[in-house]
Amino acid sequence: MINVAAAVIVNNDRDILITQRSEEDKLSLKWEFPGGKIENGETAEECLEREIMEELNLKIEVLEYLGSCVHKYDTKEICLIAHKARVLSENMKLNVHNAVRWVKAYELKNYDFAPADIKLLQVIGDKI
Repeated sequence: MINVAAAVIVNNDRDILITQRSEEDKLSLKWEFPGGKIENGETAEECLEREIMEELNLKIEVLEYLGSCVHKYDTKEICLIAHKARVLSENMKLNVHNAVRWVKAYELKNYDFAPADIKLLQVIGDKI
């Protein structure tokens, strides 16, 4: 099983940052909470700080743990671990994603999320 960290990045406790995968990625153009694979010896929090800087050029502060879920894709199984976070810098740059949006929690249902993120939303929905 692969452990993957996901950041639920909030702005003033009202808006949530979601990202759209690139056309070249697996799960092309699906929406997700940004993050990535947790490397050996790395905590989920450290992973999120590294991945968000690499993917979005944003410095974040990781806040509380929100929950996790396990999802089995055709070729792998992942454990998606979510933490709430907030942005500490404002120079966002899309390095791997197709698009980014700040949305309200009630708007999340309007986006075509990756399957693991859909399952994660069912687990953490009342906490965001």
